[in-house]
Amino acid sequence: MKEIQEWNPYYIGASCSLYRPEQFYPWLYPYGSSRHYISLWNDPEQMEDVEDKKRIMEMYPLMARRLQPYVEECCDRLEYEGSMMYDEYPDRLSLLRKSQEVWEQAQKRENFGENSPDWEQIRDLTGVLLLQEMLVRRKKKRRR
Repeated sequence: MKEIQEWNPYYIGASCSLYRPEQFYPWLYPYGSSRHYISLWNDPEQMEDVEDKKRIMEMYPLMARRLQPYVEECCDRLEYEGSMMYDEYPDRLSLLRKSQEVWEQAQKRENFGENSPDWEQIRDLTGVLLLQEMLVRRKKKRRR
């Protein structure tokens, strides 16, 4: 017979659960879900890197924290063999275009209000966030 976690989608601890424990007990999960850490338990150095990255990202300025999910989404789309993200020398113009795409996506989905910064004001920040995320992913790919 299967365990309750395997067949019951309403069981709170199930991986396929409709209810995530982070929703009901947010004080127990200050850094979000811990499910992806299970694969890192065998590699303590990599787990330390992930924790360190999360701690550093919590200290980002507000605008950087708001843009970070869009940067990660852009890098997810670029994560394929032969991508410009894995080129030995990434092209500056391509990076500028990608950072502009990130800013356009953020403007569509976020409400920045009346004092929304222009592209010229935010260009360097999105570029740095994009380069940082690409660096982390390139490093992770080299480890494999």
